[in-house]
Amino acid sequence: MFALTMPRPSHALPFQLGRFIAALSALLVSALLWAGPAVAAQEEWQTYKNERFGFSLDIPTHLFTSNKASDNGDGIEFMSADEKIILTIYGFNNGDELPLEQVRDILLEDNDGRNITYKRAKNNWIVLSGYENEPADVRVIFYQRLVAARDMSRFSSFELRYPENRRADVDKLIKRLSSSITAPDPL
Repeated sequence: MFALTMPRPSHALPFQLGRFIAALSALLVSALLWAGPAVAAQEEWQTYKNERFGFSLDIPTHLFTSNKASDNGDGIEFMSADEKIILTIYGFNNGDELPLEQVRDILLEDNDGRNITYKRAKNNWIVLSGYENEPADVRVIFYQRLVAARDMSRFSSFELRYPENRRADVDKLIKRLSSSITAPDPL
């Protein structure tokens, strides 16, 4: 092992070290300014609160540019700028207080026009996911999650629909959406 040393005058070291630190600082600031908006854009989330059903969900606001609330307060629909990614959030009453598995089975029956590739019911939640059958020219993925109130009287829910070619961007959001949705208030 050997060390390469270069002779330097002792008075030049602090000056050169200072120039090095200044150059490094400028480089770091430039990198942060260049990457800053991209990093910040990936982390822009706000909490949507549904007052009627008493639940909330974190929304990736960097992705959605418009929204349309329902007239009766059941929920809201968010849309990306290109209108290809749609997030629908809503609550509903479980009037017959059906058990979770039965609610899942009803949802499976009502999903005509969809190819369901994943279904699960556990504890107080249900997930269905797969592909829309229409439009035929573009494969559209859907992910639907429902969370039951303690007494099974109500559900909070979100459904995300997006083109398969946007899967890499959108799939990573599902974990946060799923973990942030709260159960609705019981009746």
